[in-house]
Amino acid sequence: MFLSLEFPGGDKQISIFATDLAHDDGYKSWMKPLDYDSERNRFDRAVEQANRKLGDHPNKLIGMIFNQFNWEGTTGWEYWTKDFDKVLLHALVVSSALNVPLHVHKSFDGELLSAAQKAGIELEFVPADYSIAKLTRHNEQLQGKLENGEYIRLTKVVLPKDTPLVELF
Repeated sequence: MFLSLEFPGGDKQISIFATDLAHDDGYKSWMKPLDYDSERNRFDRAVEQANRKLGDHPNKLIGMIFNQFNWEGTTGWEYWTKDFDKVLLHALVVSSALNVPLHVHKSFDGELLSAAQKAGIELEFVPADYSIAKLTRHNEQLQGKLENGEYIRLTKVVLPKDTPLVELF
């Protein structure tokens, strides 16, 4: 699974994607995965649980977030907010729950460091090192972006003290 935070373009707002999902061959958007532990299901649950857990009960951290991207090999959620500090915090909690590194596309470069500072997040980053060799046949677009160096991988992430984490069961 390749986890990324990016502006997908067009009329879409900042979004979190899980791409190159394992065992997703033949998925149709009208189907729900039967495997509770599939990468698709785990990612979608992590997004929802992190939003609830990070929010101030009964409110969610981000009021408008929805599953906008849903096709074979990919699922993604669009945030309707300009509170990029909350978006980054949410994405990092999702990353932690999945034990998968978060990658940031160059489209978010201008907002990344100010969002991290505002959220009280410490981080470093390195070039993405996701193995192009293991990409599935459904990821020509991701492969092109990786080859062009359009992503960085966040490292040495330190979340603010008392940030609730999500455990997927």
